[in-house]
Amino acid sequence: MEFRNRPFEQDDYPTLLTLSREIYRLAGPPVYATPGDLDWWRCVDEDPQAILGAHVWMDGARMVAFIWPFPKSVDMLVHPDTPELNNALLTWAEDNRRSIVSADEETQTLRAWSLTQDGARNKALLLRGYVRQEQFFYFRGRSLDAPIPAPALPDGYTLRTVAGESDLVQRVEVHRDAFSPSKLTVEKYRRALVAPNYRPDLDIVAVAPDGTFAAFALAWYDEANGYGIFEPVGCHSAHRRKGLASAVLNEGFRRLKALGAHVAHVNSYNDNTAANALYQSVGFREQGRVYAWVKEL
Repeated sequence: MEFRNRPFEQDDYPTLLTLSREIYRLAGPPVYATPGDLDWWRCVDEDPQAILGAHVWMDGARMVAFIWPFPKSVDMLVHPDTPELNNALLTWAEDNRRSIVSADEETQTLRAWSLTQDGARNKALLLRGYVRQEQFFYFRGRSLDAPIPAPALPDGYTLRTVAGESDLVQRVEVHRDAFSPSKLTVEKYRRALVAPNYRPDLDIVAVAPDGTFAAFALAWYDEANGYGIFEPVGCHSAHRRKGLASAVLNEGFRRLKALGAHVAHVNSYNDNTAANALYQSVGFREQGRVYAWVKEL
């Protein structure tokens, strides 16, 4: 089979979302990226045009692989029908990385990611000299057919959804505190509001008695596959240990189920102790691990 590779174009984005949905349907969960992940990553990137540095592999009119390079790493999606393309994508990524020279680098490295279950990619990485690192993130799932507790809130706290432009400053402020230091800006979040998969009814916040935002959970719904994914979830440092993150997640579960979803997913790094304890407590269970692999070029 012959494939054609070329630079990513703006008009390719709907096709990329289709590829992501098809990978989930045929091979997941777990998966490397959902449509919600792609929307969020694209919107919060420092450069809104950064995705134009990506490359795609085509089988006729069908997109079968996608690679998004960053300064020292890459994200890759490969259709389960074409696992042999992992090697072609890594070849392209290494050539691209070598073209980026930084004066402060003593050793030029490239990081890629691979699921423990992805035998084809793991084999390609090993053969090319990559070394698996201790760093990984969990891909978790939570059945929405199981009981969903009613959101429990301390006295004076309420739940609601983000009301568009009028809430942008507050929504960004609570995120920046929860993930301090954070590079999120109002401009970036404004881009998220018009992302293809953004739904205001799934952008949930807990409001403190003084009217400020105390916690948040943004869910993205994939109607084609009947699941939701949370990205991001957080709580303001002044309002922690009150069950607010659990409350916004349970409200998100309830809303996703009402839309027709049967499962919710979330990702977290292995060293994020607080997030891992939270997700375990609300019913998420590990479905896979995505490990970092590094090669010295």
